[in-house]
Amino acid sequence: MKILGIDPGTATTGYGVIETSEDGKFVMLDYGLVSTTKDLPHGKRLELIFNGITEVIQKHQPEEVAIERLFFATNALTAIAVGQAIGVIKLAIHYQKLPVFDYAPMQVKLYVGGSGKADKKVMKATIKKMFKIREKKGHKTHFDDSADALALAICHARKATIKPKK
Repeated sequence: MKILGIDPGTATTGYGVIETSEDGKFVMLDYGLVSTTKDLPHGKRLELIFNGITEVIQKHQPEEVAIERLFFATNALTAIAVGQAIGVIKLAIHYQKLPVFDYAPMQVKLYVGGSGKADKKVMKATIKKMFKIREKKGHKTHFDDSADALALAICHARKATIKPKK
Protein backbone atom coordinates (compact mmCIF):
# COMPACT_ATOMS: atom_id res chain seq x y z
CA MET A 1 0.00 0.00 0.00
CA LYS A 2 1.22 3.50 -0.82
CA ILE A 3 0.60 6.06 1.94
CA LEU A 4 1.08 9.82 1.94
CA GLY A 5 1.78 11.40 5.33
CA ILE A 6 1.23 15.14 5.79
CA ASP A 7 2.43 17.42 8.59
CA PRO A 8 0.35 20.58 8.06
CA GLY A 9 1.58 24.10 8.52
CA THR A 10 1.29 27.50 6.88
CA ALA A 11 5.00 28.22 6.38
CA THR A 12 6.03 24.62 5.72
CA THR A 13 3.80 21.63 5.13
CA GLY A 14 5.84 18.45 5.26
CA TYR A 15 4.99 15.41 3.20
CA GLY A 16 6.33 11.88 3.03
CA VAL A 17 5.36 9.01 0.79
CA ILE A 18 6.00 5.40 1.78
CA GLU A 19 5.07 2.04 0.40
CA THR A 20 4.49 -1.00 2.55
CA SER A 21 5.55 -4.43 1.45
CA GLU A 22 3.79 -7.70 2.23
CA ASP A 23 6.53 -8.59 4.72
CA GLY A 24 5.74 -5.44 6.75
CA LYS A 25 8.71 -3.33 5.64
CA PHE A 26 8.54 0.29 4.56
CA VAL A 27 10.12 1.87 1.53
CA MET A 28 10.43 5.65 1.47
CA LEU A 29 9.49 6.91 -1.99
CA ASP A 30 9.71 10.67 -1.47
CA TYR A 31 9.64 13.42 1.10
CA GLY A 32 9.74 17.17 1.04
CA LEU A 33 8.01 20.42 1.79
CA VAL A 34 5.36 22.67 0.41
CA SER A 35 6.68 26.08 1.47
CA THR A 36 5.17 29.54 1.58
CA THR A 37 6.58 32.88 2.68
CA LYS A 38 5.23 35.30 5.27
CA ASP A 39 5.14 38.21 2.80
CA LEU A 40 2.35 36.55 0.78
CA PRO A 41 -1.32 37.18 1.58
CA HIS A 42 -2.82 34.37 3.64
CA GLY A 43 -5.20 33.31 0.86
CA LYS A 44 -2.28 32.95 -1.57
CA ARG A 45 -0.40 30.83 0.97
CA LEU A 46 -3.43 28.52 1.28
CA GLU A 47 -3.64 28.30 -2.51
CA LEU A 48 0.04 27.29 -2.72
CA ILE A 49 -0.50 24.60 -0.07
CA PHE A 50 -3.56 23.27 -1.91
CA ASN A 51 -1.72 23.19 -5.25
CA GLY A 52 1.42 21.67 -3.73
CA ILE A 53 -0.43 18.83 -2.03
CA THR A 54 -2.48 18.23 -5.19
CA GLU A 55 0.77 17.89 -7.18
CA VAL A 56 2.23 15.43 -4.65
CA ILE A 57 -0.93 13.31 -4.77
CA GLN A 58 -1.03 13.32 -8.57
CA LYS A 59 2.67 12.46 -8.81
CA HIS A 60 2.68 9.57 -6.33
CA GLN A 61 -0.91 8.27 -6.52
CA PRO A 62 -1.17 7.19 -2.85
CA GLU A 63 -3.99 4.91 -1.79
CA GLU A 64 -4.49 6.57 1.60
CA VAL A 65 -3.44 9.74 3.37
CA ALA A 66 -2.49 10.27 7.03
CA ILE A 67 -2.51 13.80 8.42
CA GLU A 68 -1.62 15.19 11.82
CA ARG A 69 -4.58 16.29 13.90
CA LEU A 70 -4.34 19.88 15.06
CA PHE A 71 -2.70 20.15 18.46
CA PHE A 72 -3.71 23.41 20.10
CA ALA A 73 -1.39 24.61 22.81
CA THR A 74 -1.32 28.34 23.52
CA ASN A 75 -1.35 30.46 20.37
CA ALA A 76 -4.91 30.69 19.06
CA LEU A 77 -3.91 32.64 15.93
CA THR A 78 -1.42 29.97 14.92
CA ALA A 79 -4.00 27.26 15.59
CA ILE A 80 -6.53 29.05 13.38
CA ALA A 81 -4.02 29.47 10.54
CA VAL A 82 -2.93 25.82 10.73
CA GLY A 83 -6.59 24.78 10.89
CA GLN A 84 -7.19 26.65 7.65
CA ALA A 85 -4.17 24.91 6.08
CA ILE A 86 -5.61 21.56 7.19
CA GLY A 87 -8.89 22.55 5.54
CA VAL A 88 -7.32 23.19 2.13
CA ILE A 89 -5.16 20.06 2.45
CA LYS A 90 -8.26 17.96 3.16
CA LEU A 91 -10.02 19.61 0.23
CA ALA A 92 -7.12 18.66 -2.07
CA ILE A 93 -7.33 15.09 -0.75
CA HIS A 94 -11.12 15.07 -1.23
CA TYR A 95 -10.80 16.25 -4.84
CA GLN A 96 -8.49 13.28 -5.50
CA LYS A 97 -11.08 10.94 -3.91
CA LEU A 98 -8.70 9.52 -1.30
CA PRO A 99 -9.47 8.37 2.23
CA VAL A 100 -7.82 10.51 4.90
CA PHE A 101 -7.00 9.49 8.47
CA ASP A 102 -6.19 11.90 11.31
CA TYR A 103 -3.66 11.10 14.03
CA ALA A 104 -2.83 12.92 17.23
CA PRO A 105 0.87 13.58 17.86
CA MET A 106 0.87 11.15 20.82
CA GLN A 107 -0.47 8.33 18.59
CA VAL A 108 2.33 8.90 16.07
CA LYS A 109 4.94 8.93 18.83
CA LEU A 110 3.55 5.66 20.21
CA TYR A 111 3.44 3.80 16.88
CA VAL A 112 6.79 5.09 15.61
CA GLY A 113 8.86 6.05 18.66
CA GLY A 114 7.55 3.35 21.00
CA SER A 115 6.21 5.85 23.54
CA GLY A 116 3.51 8.49 23.39
CA LYS A 117 5.98 10.80 25.10
CA ALA A 118 8.92 10.33 22.69
CA ASP A 119 10.55 13.68 21.98
CA LYS A 120 11.15 15.22 18.55
CA LYS A 121 14.84 14.27 18.52
CA VAL A 122 14.03 10.59 19.07
CA MET A 123 11.36 10.66 16.38
CA LYS A 124 13.62 12.39 13.87
CA ALA A 125 16.50 9.99 14.61
CA THR A 126 14.16 7.00 14.21
CA ILE A 127 13.02 8.20 10.78
CA LYS A 128 16.56 9.02 9.64
CA LYS A 129 17.79 5.58 10.71
CA MET A 130 14.82 3.70 9.27
CA PHE A 131 15.24 5.24 5.82
CA LYS A 132 19.00 5.92 5.93
CA ILE A 133 18.46 9.65 5.42
CA ARG A 134 21.42 11.99 5.79
CA GLU A 135 20.81 15.68 6.31
CA LYS A 136 23.16 18.26 4.91
CA LYS A 137 25.33 19.61 7.73
CA GLY A 138 25.02 23.29 8.53
CA HIS A 139 22.08 23.70 6.16
CA LYS A 140 18.59 24.46 7.42
CA THR A 141 16.31 22.02 5.61
CA HIS A 142 13.17 21.94 7.76
CA PHE A 143 13.59 18.15 7.76
CA ASP A 144 11.57 18.02 11.00
CA ASP A 145 8.37 18.62 9.02
CA SER A 146 9.22 15.93 6.45
CA ALA A 147 10.25 13.52 9.22
CA ASP A 148 6.93 14.13 10.98
CA ALA A 149 5.10 13.44 7.71
CA LEU A 150 7.00 10.17 7.18
CA ALA A 151 6.22 9.23 10.79
CA LEU A 152 2.51 9.86 10.14
CA ALA A 153 2.59 7.52 7.14
CA ILE A 154 4.36 4.83 9.20
CA CYS A 155 1.90 5.29 12.07
CA HIS A 156 -0.99 4.77 9.68
CA ALA A 157 0.59 1.68 8.14
CA ARG A 158 1.31 0.15 11.55
CA LYS A 159 -2.10 1.00 12.97
CA ALA A 160 -3.80 -0.51 9.92
CA THR A 161 -1.97 -3.84 10.40
CA ILE A 162 -2.52 -4.22 14.15
CA LYS A 163 -5.68 -6.14 14.91
CA PRO A 164 -7.63 -5.20 18.05
CA LYS A 165 -7.65 -7.77 20.84
CA LYS A 166 -10.95 -9.57 21.39
